[in-house]
Amino acid sequence: MSFSFEINMGCIIGGWMIITIFLLAYTIINNILYTDSHVFRIGPNPDFYILGISIDTFPKYGIIVSFCFINSGIRSINGNVLHSWIINEVQDIKNKNPMNYKKAYVISFISIIYNWFDFFMYMNILLSQIDMLFVEILSDLIMNFYLTKHYLHLKCVDVDADLT
Repeated sequence: MSFSFEINMGCIIGGWMIITIFLLAYTIINNILYTDSHVFRIGPNPDFYILGISIDTFPKYGIIVSFCFINSGIRSINGNVLHSWIINEVQDIKNKNPMNYKKAYVISFISIIYNWFDFFMYMNILLSQIDMLFVEILSDLIMNFYLTKHYLHLKCVDVDADLT
């Protein structure tokens, strides 16, 4: 049984992540045993700061988790919808379909500005506490699942239409 290039590359990336996570977990567990690191705490606490604001109550923590969850979904939309549209419609020089130039610039600029906004927020949030990473990953997986399902459904609808 032969795998495609993409599957092989996915396996390499997956293997790299497993090795890295194992080594990080080992290091983190040893670090927690001998130090009091605030990065590996979970939930609101007096050492949890984002943009200089102490996230020390459950309402503040809920706002941050909600922001992370929603923003991660928006990040998936930006990457899977807007970037894909820019690549397939604007940057593909073989695509000779008529182009709405205003739409192309607006979508490109929104995508770039969002990338910088997201990067700024992402770094401030992810570097603050480990549970924020888990919220980001979970939200990203959920949104990617629904976007992939949506696109696969559209492909099946197109295939079904071609068969009739």
